[in-house]
Amino acid sequence: TAPYLKEQWESLGDHPMVGDVRIVGLMGSLALTPDKTTRAKFASEAGTVGFMCRERCFANNLVMRHVGDRMIISPPLVITCEEIDTLIARATKSLDECYAELKDQGLLKAAD
Repeated sequence: TAPYLKEQWESLGDHPMVGDVRIVGLMGSLALTPDKTTRAKFASEAGTVGFMCRERCFANNLVMRHVGDRMIISPPLVITCEEIDTLIARATKSLDECYAELKDQGLLKAAD
């Protein structure tokens, strides 16, 4: 399932808040950014946006950790393609909700 997860995980790079996508085997990460073109850091304190995104993930029944403003997954080795589809759908929903929340709170700003 690792090649399928890689393909699906990398599709999250199309999200407006994802500046970098990395995956090795079944471990993946997404770097969150307010500006895809520059991959700038957020103006808020490091980890603020990551924590907000993590909270959206938990609300959507997805366990995705944050390290600063980078989101991390490490699914079970026995994950199925169907479960990967669920993971990606929940990750997309969580990113969308976090993005909307950041816009509403005026936190979608790059550091100087």
